[in-house]
Amino acid sequence: MLFTRARLLATSAAIVCGLGATTATAQTRDFNVLTQMAQTGIPQFAQQAGVQILVPGPLAAHVRVNSVQGAMDVADGLQMLLAGTNLVPVKVAGAIVLKERTPGLHPAALQAAPDQGEALPPTPAMTAPTGSELEEIVVTGIRASLQESINVKRAAGTIVDVITAQDIGKLPDQNVAESMSRITGVQISRREGDGSSFTVRGISQNRLEINGRTFLGPAAGGGASLESISPEIISSIVVAKSPSADMPEGSLGATVNLKTKRPLELGDLVLSGRFQGAYADQADHLGHRGSALISRNFSDMFGVLVSAAYSNTQTRGHSFDTGGWTRTSAIDSNGDGVNDPNLYRPNRFMARIFDREEERLTLNSSVQYRPAENWEFILDGTYSRLKRERQSANFQVLFNDQDITAKADENGTVLSGTFNNVTIRPLIYDEPTEFKSTNLGLSGKYEGDIVTLKLDGSYSKGLGTDGGPGASFTYVVVPRAGNSASASYDFSKGGVVPDLSINSNFNVNDPSAYQLASIFENDFRTDNVGYDGRADLEFQTDLGPLSTVEFGGRYERIEFYSEAPQNIPSAAGLLAAGDRNGDGILTVDELPSLDYNSRQGSFFPGVSGNFPRDILGGTVDKEAARDTFHLPVPRAENIPLGRISIKNVDQDTFGFYTKGNFDSQISDMPLTGNAGLRYVTFKRTSSGFLSDTQPTASSSRFNYWLPSGNAALAIRDDLTFRLAAAKVIARPSLSDVGVSFVPLLVSRTGSRGNPNLRPFEATQVDGTLEWYFAPSSALTFAAFYKDVQSFTINTTREEIVPGLEDMGPFQITQPINGEAGSIKGFEAAYQQTLRFLPAPFDNLGVQANYTYVDSKTPLVDEATQAALPLPGLSRHSYNLIGFYEDETFSLRVAYIYRSSYLLGQGSAASGGSSYAEGRGQLDLSGQINLTENIRLTAEAINLTRKIDRQYLQTPLRLLNASREDRRFFFGVAATY
Repeated sequence: MLFTRARLLATSAAIVCGLGATTATAQTRDFNVLTQMAQTGIPQFAQQAGVQILVPGPLAAHVRVNSVQGAMDVADGLQMLLAGTNLVPVKVAGAIVLKERTPGLHPAALQAAPDQGEALPPTPAMTAPTGSELEEIVVTGIRASLQESINVKRAAGTIVDVITAQDIGKLPDQNVAESMSRITGVQISRREGDGSSFTVRGISQNRLEINGRTFLGPAAGGGASLESISPEIISSIVVAKSPSADMPEGSLGATVNLKTKRPLELGDLVLSGRFQGAYADQADHLGHRGSALISRNFSDMFGVLVSAAYSNTQTRGHSFDTGGWTRTSAIDSNGDGVNDPNLYRPNRFMARIFDREEERLTLNSSVQYRPAENWEFILDGTYSRLKRERQSANFQVLFNDQDITAKADENGTVLSGTFNNVTIRPLIYDEPTEFKSTNLGLSGKYEGDIVTLKLDGSYSKGLGTDGGPGASFTYVVVPRAGNSASASYDFSKGGVVPDLSINSNFNVNDPSAYQLASIFENDFRTDNVGYDGRADLEFQTDLGPLSTVEFGGRYERIEFYSEAPQNIPSAAGLLAAGDRNGDGILTVDELPSLDYNSRQGSFFPGVSGNFPRDILGGTVDKEAARDTFHLPVPRAENIPLGRISIKNVDQDTFGFYTKGNFDSQISDMPLTGNAGLRYVTFKRTSSGFLSDTQPTASSSRFNYWLPSGNAALAIRDDLTFRLAAAKVIARPSLSDVGVSFVPLLVSRTGSRGNPNLRPFEATQVDGTLEWYFAPSSALTFAAFYKDVQSFTINTTREEIVPGLEDMGPFQITQPINGEAGSIKGFEAAYQQTLRFLPAPFDNLGVQANYTYVDSKTPLVDEATQAALPLPGLSRHSYNLIGFYEDETFSLRVAYIYRSSYLLGQGSAASGGSSYAEGRGQLDLSGQINLTENIRLTAEAINLTRKIDRQYLQTPLRLLNASREDRRFFFGVAATY
């Protein structure tokens, strides 16, 4: 908190030090300050720097400052002195006052703020630098952001990595997932070009929090939709890779805490805004996005903050997929007249063009009240909405085993062939998506001389509807009677899209050549609610190295609901309702609101290959179709077999912990850390339906003791070694523990939940070596090992589904508890501001990190019997970021890469396990400062426009290839 004159004078132990305003603080100084307590180290630094520094005695009482040696400017020296402490320099009535650090607070945020607190009358002993001189003391921009991240990392009681607000704001990221991907060890998956999900050290079982609370959302497993969260509301992202006993359980990889901005961390009055145009090159459309923030801080006692971010954009994606591969023994691959066994052919050739209109809205508010120095109350609220209207044009060629010629490779992959009687289907899909999430939290804190008490409660709700990609609604049309075609394909060239030629007796791009075969409509809906409350108590002790002892408890309840009904009306019912001319078929012109318009040469422009470029595209209105054909809205309650898709899971969790924090020495090297024990018990009840009339339910309870310990040894002032060990658990996805069965009627496959699925259990060890060799600079190494007692694996078996007996057996996939395994790896990270270079190159900087992860799991590829890694785990991943920033101009170039990874375990009948190829992306951002408060901004995303490829077992057994837009943003931003 800031100290008024009365508070400063009443603090007899306050340190007042300095030489006067006449000293030029920008001047390079020679420093010789050794590591020591702050009461002596700060005056010594101030004397050598020739500046005035005020610090209230209680803040400096138990703080050690770092060694500052050699020639450097005062700004860098002050950073080095205070790195890793809880002290940060701020401006009060023209003087430098060291303030206690709060989350998200860094000097750059306070530099432009008005003077706060009462004026200090100048005296010979308290002469302070002028305002302009002070601004040279405060490090700003990217350097300040990097230093703030270092400070949080060094001061943390666990192993963490951090990205802070300025870093987030100056990276070209469109949502929180993309911001997280810049952190060491974090890998993300993208959905249609946007970051959507993440892993940490290759592990998807992570805990996501917002302001330290459960971040429940509308995603399939009850998680948050990171696509819909704008980075503008975030103050910092903290990835905790080792737990402590006070942290809620639920993470095998890391606990990721999204901290939103709060008013008392900012100046008296802060107004900021940004408006940008948004251009997507494949869509050739200009959209827009903007954000605004207003924060009012009343005497550092009461503050209100409101912020909003909104965007409306249009994008286009191109995609080719095979729909999987089928094992067959009905194809002759060498022309000897005998069919060959165990060959694999593609199910289809499908060209897709997605047109999407996306609207994102994020709202955030925070109220802080500090009625006294040792009391604080905070009320937070966050709301997000993502609305995506997607219509796609699809050209589909369905293959069969009626080969004329075919050629297979040594893996049994039919790379090329000519097939008779293929089915051609031009389809228009309507695939809307809407995600909404609301999160509210209230906390209170009392901090006394001996006891600290914290109370916290929160409420979260997520609503979602997700129709695709896949199909929310489509008219399934086929060639009219007498129209036939053959097709030849060739995958052997390894192109983005295989060669394809069609020989037909009709024009495949003539809508009148088709008739309706069926209508397919499905929907996926979620409705999730969460509540949690916790109490934490901390006591100061005089028990030798044991500095404080903590106790606490937490209760959480989650109510998860999802359904995925499918509406597939009978052909007879459709014909009776829609055959206007009585000819016994439904032609395209009889289908309401289906409008085809040919897109000449529109598929995958710029990609070489001999394949159809012309695709019948257009629009479809599912509401009009429902009216014409008397179709119900697809809900579980009014669709046949809809209830069997219901997943209803209630989960209640109680957790209690005790933890001790220690502060000691080994051979004059400071040793700090914590050790504790957490007990957690939770009950899970899953309910649903075996048929539309037969409900079912299952309950289970689990209890765990979870010890943990963290230690940090300061080998030198700038070198820290950390060691951590813990037992951790991670609950399976709530979607996986439902009792429902979700059938895919067309393919006669489906998925079933498992209410008896146990949590992941692991014992883990982490070690890091952190070298902070210069201001805003660090070189760190980390190694980790996780002994996992039980993985979750998927099994597939044949089942007869009640109510669908006439369709025969279905191939049903279900998760089960598997055997033990392990995960291990290492990380390296480097960041440095190149201040030692001559001007203007001293404004350059670099950030780089690399992660290696390997795993041993019980998963086996059924087709090859080879051992499989953990799904979603890339063995190699790295970030490279270069930046330049001076008072007028800044530029960042960021490249991110992850190597290939397993998508899912596959069966021998379907061509083996599925993989995603490695992918890199180049992004760019920059700004020009027109004035102190106004700047021009520009960002470019996906500059290399890399093709995303997925395949089965071998890269030639292609599953999917897709390409998304390059996106460009340009506009103006202002802060006051």
